[in-house]
Amino acid sequence: MKIFVPTAGSVPDQRTADYVINIAKRLNAQLVVLRILSEKETRVEGEQSLHLFVDNGKEAKVPVNGILRRGDIASVIIETSQEESVDLIVLGVSRGEIVAEWMNAKAMERTDIPVLLIPKWVRGTGERLRMAGREVRSDLQ
Repeated sequence: MKIFVPTAGSVPDQRTADYVINIAKRLNAQLVVLRILSEKETRVEGEQSLHLFVDNGKEAKVPVNGILRRGDIASVIIETSQEESVDLIVLGVSRGEIVAEWMNAKAMERTDIPVLLIPKWVRGTGERLRMAGREVRSDLQ
């Protein structure tokens, strides 16, 4: 199984990377991490995001293939997911660009690959979290 994780913008949070790697490990899956660069970003900035996943994946014994690309977010996600023959697309839900662009481009209508949305407040595994004034527990381990 191949899990596709597109990222754009700032370097992903360590806990988010750990969470996605944990999902891949539990499913005995390979991660394909796409870093979409903006016009202003350098290759070095993009590689920082990829290294977070590659290094943590190596430590967890999860194979990670890192890819850098530029272009329209939704189109690049769809093209790369098809080229890599992925089985699942995992998008982090935050105020960032990816989900907004994905929805605005009606990208889900352009692919039949399942999409899993992970809210920004889901971090790490088995830790207690605060959401909307109440305590919740992330039980995915």
